[in-house]
Amino acid sequence: MKHTLLAATLVLTLFPALAPAGTVKLPEDKPATTVSIPDSWEPEASDDGILAESPDNVATIYLEVVADEKQMDSVIEESLKWLTEDHEVRVDAATKETKDFEDSGRKWSRISWSGESKEWGPAVIGFLFTEVGDGKVLTITYWISKKDSEKSLETLGKIFSSVKSVP
Repeated sequence: MKHTLLAATLVLTLFPALAPAGTVKLPEDKPATTVSIPDSWEPEASDDGILAESPDNVATIYLEVVADEKQMDSVIEESLKWLTEDHEVRVDAATKETKDFEDSGRKWSRISWSGESKEWGPAVIGFLFTEVGDGKVLTITYWISKKDSEKSLETLGKIFSSVKSVP
């Protein structure tokens, strides 16, 4: 028994992408969507959504469901203001990229920029959007440090692929 527990702990330590994932509901009171986030990312509920961060602090995501495009634009504005004013992040407007794509049968839109902070250095800052039903949109705000980002990309892909609409 001791050896099995030790082996399981070792596997989860060496392969964090395999760590158990918890399913979160957004919004919690009347869910429109569910998302699986590894427990090691310590998902934490806030007033409007869920905040989660990779164990090595390379990637941070914030998930929330908004009612319409107007509210989605407001989320982008507020998030960029929070990053630039409260956390002294410099966003390079010239690097703005937009892309529509499909993953696991779900249509997504992405807006991203290169940015930098004194504390974390160069990063990719962005927003992902996907409709989750009844006109509601899941908005994922993300910050991924360019240094060591490849460590979190597989897990981020699994998180994004896990998005399911609640009927």
